[in-house]
Amino acid sequence: MSVPTARSLFFELIKIALGNKTELSKAPSAKEWYCIYNESGKQAIAGVVFEGVKKLPDTQRPPQDLLFEWIGLSEQIRHQNKVVDKQTAEIWSQLKKDGLEAAILKGQGVATLYGELATFRQSGDIDIWVKGGYKKVCDYVQKTLPTEDLAYHRFYYDYFEDTEVELHYRPTLMSNLIDDRKLARWYNSFGAESFVYLEDKGFAVPSLEFNRIFILTHIYRHFLFGGIGLRQVIDYYFVLRAQNDGRCKMEDVRKTLSELRLIRFAEAMMWILHTQFGLEEKYLICGLNEKEGRFVLGEIEQTGNFGRGETRYKYQHLLKLRKLFAHGSHLLLHYPSEVIWTPIWLVYHKVWKWRRKREIRERRLWKSRACLTPEGKRC
Repeated sequence: MSVPTARSLFFELIKIALGNKTELSKAPSAKEWYCIYNESGKQAIAGVVFEGVKKLPDTQRPPQDLLFEWIGLSEQIRHQNKVVDKQTAEIWSQLKKDGLEAAILKGQGVATLYGELATFRQSGDIDIWVKGGYKKVCDYVQKTLPTEDLAYHRFYYDYFEDTEVELHYRPTLMSNLIDDRKLARWYNSFGAESFVYLEDKGFAVPSLEFNRIFILTHIYRHFLFGGIGLRQVIDYYFVLRAQNDGRCKMEDVRKTLSELRLIRFAEAMMWILHTQFGLEEKYLICGLNEKEGRFVLGEIEQTGNFGRGETRYKYQHLLKLRKLFAHGSHLLLHYPSEVIWTPIWLVYHKVWKWRRKREIRERRLWKSRACLTPEGKRC
């Protein structure tokens, strides 16, 4: 943000929206208000922040023209959430009808923890974890909506015209192939019986125990390879707040974080959540690291939601791969394991993807030939 005071007021406004503060320390100027509004859009939290604006006394409200613009944007977000909620329930029900065990990852699943703020969380695509592994999910996709658009952890599933859907056979991944296998053992320990069905929503979500680690790994992955916005950080705020009265098996959580080399990043996130968002200490899953927290927060502010606000690198017009390496070198001293493994991972993933696509094409060709009569005509 270009106006220094606007930054502190922005985070105060987030605290107000979350119910951890009642008013701003000072009334923002018109210029500061526009900085706050632009930053909320960059971080994909305009709807949530506006709920904080609505709680302000009249003397601290934004200029009228900006207020009307913000109201319009907030209503768009609310309407889009209703649409995506309905779509989420529809596709989950279809998967269930087809005999698949599935849970909604992130997005509309985590939004259920937002309480009265749920309809103002900016929605994105629909991510679904389908249990059964790659082959089961691949067979289902090729049978229903055939595609070669896949990656190491998911298929794009072209179910809706206006909302992207991803079917995950792996909920997430890490570039360090050794840590990725540890992560796989951890998430595979959660069976379909751990999914929680939300009757009022019409779909199932993973357990809070799963989300305590999973949402953090999601933030970590995007933070390292492109950038992450405050929307995902607020998601994690609500995940941790949902831990009953704050009691959970912290020793097990810390052990998992240590095994996955996530302790440093987790401590940075705890500092951000505690100092910038007002999360109470009883909900923190590990200690605080102020130095790393300030670094991570600075990166989040710089990159914005999924790195769309990144402007530091001179290769903006060039290949995504070149920007990825530029970004990785910037983070090397902080998170060396994932950054160093990235080139190996990229080669591994390219080979893996090529082999899977070839298998899909061969299977499609075999089925096509199997449907021919001896005269060469279609069955």
